[in-house]
Amino acid sequence: MRVLPLTLVLALGVSSAAGAAPQRRRGHAQLERVTAPKLPDEQLVDQDGMPVRLASELMKDRVVAVNFVFSTCSTICSPMSAVFGKLRSELGDAVGRDVHLVSITLDPANDTPEKLKKFSSMFKRGDGWTFVTGEPQRVTRALKALGGWVPNKEAHTPVTLVGNTTTGKWVRVFGMPTTKRLKEALAEVGLTESEQRQPLKPQEAP
Repeated sequence: MRVLPLTLVLALGVSSAAGAAPQRRRGHAQLERVTAPKLPDEQLVDQDGMPVRLASELMKDRVVAVNFVFSTCSTICSPMSAVFGKLRSELGDAVGRDVHLVSITLDPANDTPEKLKKFSSMFKRGDGWTFVTGEPQRVTRALKALGGWVPNKEAHTPVTLVGNTTTGKWVRVFGMPTTKRLKEALAEVGLTESEQRQPLKPQEAP
């Protein structure tokens, strides 16, 4: 007689979890709602060597998708960057206007703006997609605030953070995402389907 209640409890637990975050059941990469990070306004540097502040410039009042990579990575960084490149192509003019893509280095001691610019060129980086480096301590504080810091950069796993700094809605995508999965994450934080369906600029059309 004690088995039935336990079974019911387990079933209810599964149902409750599915109801709280049904999106985790779709696709390989898992999507999870997270608390909005407290963004430090760190002075960082983009791929062109231009100073940029994390909170007040790079992420203020916009939807952002953030991943964590480094230029000498021999495992997941290139595939993750390729996904961002494809996403930028699919979103077209929405990138830079309705959503901003940000790639923060996990290796600020070695990733100079020049190295990041060369790395980013392999994935057709353009307007609305910023690669970020800077003084190691500043980058580390930014990474920790965003949940991307790892003690060993070689052992980092694929994680993408998607958020809306206006509404405070944030989700984290665990695992190697597809562009479809990232679009689901963007929709989750408030980027509508119509905003995601923007034509490519004529000079960028494949």
